[in-house]
Amino acid sequence: MAENESLEWKATDQTSGPHTADWYWAVTIIALSIAITSYILDNVLFSIFIVLSTIVLFLRTLQKPRENTYTLTSKGLWINKEFNSFKSLESFWVDEDYGTPTLILKPRGLTSPLLIIPFSGIEAEELRAFLSTVLDEVENHEPFSKKVMEFLGF
Repeated sequence: MAENESLEWKATDQTSGPHTADWYWAVTIIALSIAITSYILDNVLFSIFIVLSTIVLFLRTLQKPRENTYTLTSKGLWINKEFNSFKSLESFWVDEDYGTPTLILKPRGLTSPLLIIPFSGIEAEELRAFLSTVLDEVENHEPFSKKVMEFLGF
């Protein structure tokens, strides 16, 4: 790979999209049920925590998705102005199976989360060819918990 060779694309944060009024009602009813139950069981602190968490969740849903710029260079991956060196990454996988194609990067270390990056405007084979010179291609998939959260609309 040439020193000045790079791939660049833009993609928005993966979000669940706009929520319906039914979603807000369901979350409110569930949160209030848990908060009231914990209050009845003399767990006031947990009750306050549930109410505050629900408020933060609702405020988070009001945010617009952010558009990120991704740049792959010979040294690593830039996500906006944050650099991830290939030395800190263990492997990659290009997942084209469901919906938006994603690049999944596995960092070194047991507690580091997978980097799941949507891509468009570039071919998957071009991305594979670029990354295979510096990282091993190992099949990885989005965690089950992420899929459940997306299904629930979070």
